[in-house]
Amino acid sequence: MKRRRFIKTLSAGAAGFGILKYPRVAHAGWGDWPADKIDAILPDSRKAKNVLEVYMYGGVSAFDSFYCVPGWGTGDGTFLNAYRSDTEARFQSCGFGDASELTEAFGDDENGTTVHLGPWAIPLRQRPDITDRMRIITMRHDQLAHEGANPLALSGNRLGSPRLAGLGSSIQRYWLEQPGGLRATPYAYVLYPGVEFATDNVGAGSAVGLHPGNATPLSLTVSAGSQITQLLSRNGVGSDRAAFDSAMSHYENAYQRQFRTGGKGAPTRSQSRSNFEFSNYARRNADAIQSVLDPSFFQSISGSECGTNATDMPAMQLRLATALLTRSADPARYVQVIDGGITPNPNAGHDTHDGHVDYASRNVVHTLEELANRINAPGEDDPDKLNLDETMIVLTTEFGRTPDRQGTTGLNHWPQGYVSVFIGGPVTSAERGIYGHITEDQGIAQNWMTPAENRMSIMAAMGIYPFSPETFAVGDVLGGVANELEAATRIREQYLGVTL
Repeated sequence: MKRRRFIKTLSAGAAGFGILKYPRVAHAGWGDWPADKIDAILPDSRKAKNVLEVYMYGGVSAFDSFYCVPGWGTGDGTFLNAYRSDTEARFQSCGFGDASELTEAFGDDENGTTVHLGPWAIPLRQRPDITDRMRIITMRHDQLAHEGANPLALSGNRLGSPRLAGLGSSIQRYWLEQPGGLRATPYAYVLYPGVEFATDNVGAGSAVGLHPGNATPLSLTVSAGSQITQLLSRNGVGSDRAAFDSAMSHYENAYQRQFRTGGKGAPTRSQSRSNFEFSNYARRNADAIQSVLDPSFFQSISGSECGTNATDMPAMQLRLATALLTRSADPARYVQVIDGGITPNPNAGHDTHDGHVDYASRNVVHTLEELANRINAPGEDDPDKLNLDETMIVLTTEFGRTPDRQGTTGLNHWPQGYVSVFIGGPVTSAERGIYGHITEDQGIAQNWMTPAENRMSIMAAMGIYPFSPETFAVGDVLGGVANELEAATRIREQYLGVTL
């Protein structure tokens, strides 16, 4: 075959596979929506400008929070009725209401069952403006242990996958690579509680996977003992700061020359070179990050819930998260709070293998209460609070708790049927409702969302294309989709509930 004919044939074949048919424009950045998939994108007016994710580490029960069916388990003591009398007593003694107010109908699931918001969702139930923009998504996966469930829930990829990256990495990279997006202050943060707890691979929230190093979100431990502000002051170099910066720039330039042919022209592409360049840029501009992280954000707050007084880690984390998202200059686009409650269970956070009612009534309630306090009520319009027209709030956890008892006071891990919750952003009263359903006979989710689809949905809600070698593929989307357009449309219509 002649060379010209071979190239023509090759080009035609490539177009058939979609490689050349819809070429991206040269200046398109990572995460930009391809022109041939634009029918699946949210309109600009519906996109979330930023996202606050509250990751309730340890595993929160759906059956006494966001997927409560009061009549289930009355005969065999399961679901809400596993500890019904204890729950009623605790609900009343904590001052949340009387037994008749234990639950509140929210809506019908896809099986026609009326699902209630449970006792420990009471802070959000007291804010109809919030629940009117709430979408409950049934979830399911097969990882029973925290060590496997946390990486999967936080990244959408299984432990050991080279693509395993926290959502903050995708969001940091997307905004950093937008035209004019270069800045020293991060676009994405992960806030860990300043308490000792088993990590259980929760650090996956900060993982960068196959993304470049400059996509790493800024991870912070929020505690009175945090040294971040001292480190950003760069006291180690003291009065020699200018000389130190000059020396580092000299070494950077020398390193850059190694990537130029004969020391001339543009440097060849190299991830290590780009990472070095950005890290030096961020170091030189540490003052910009320091201006965002005022020392006052790391001062202790005392809190109480249901008669228990403690250092209020949820309040401290959400105070900083809200400030980062509502800044008038250089606001964050994504903040993930790794929440363990005001009084973490000794097992870890919300991991209630024992004392379920006592710990859930304090920890779940208090975190949701602190969250609600930072969302503008109708007519409030406080610039230092979150606006649900701009901010999408996501409540996640690595798995739920069993419908039946563990021992005499606890509940075990239950990845087979749990929920995540989307509030605000593209979710309006029109999208309010429940996706999927959980069965009464076994407590297993049907027509569920996977952790990967959860991550994809958040990206799509912000207008970030979720399919790439670094993130997800069509095969990660359920529903028998045939291509990326069908997959992206399913994410928008089924999970976010937005039809155009």
